[in-house]
Amino acid sequence: MKKYGVQPENYPITAHDGALVILDAIKRVAASDKEVTRGAVRDAIQTAQVKTLQGEITFDDNGDVQNRVISVFRIVKDDKYPLDDVLHQYKYIGVAPQSS
Repeated sequence: MKKYGVQPENYPITAHDGALVILDAIKRVAASDKEVTRGAVRDAIQTAQVKTLQGEITFDDNGDVQNRVISVFRIVKDDKYPLDDVLHQYKYIGVAPQSS
């Protein structure tokens, strides 16, 4: 935040973490002496256990992320700040209830 003067938004953080998962899969395929192909990387992603900015990323048997925490925000309009100022226009409410 200090370097650029703005707070990072959610999507760049998620993209960064996605890239970490892909890079981890490529490294593991290459280290196994297998050819680094789309299929090999896809299969390696399925077995990922990568620590990221948003926590550890792992996948279930269906390929869905196992950490299914959803954060809830309320959008408020504060005329003192620009509409795209997420720190002031979005208020964190908490984690959405989980069902089994």
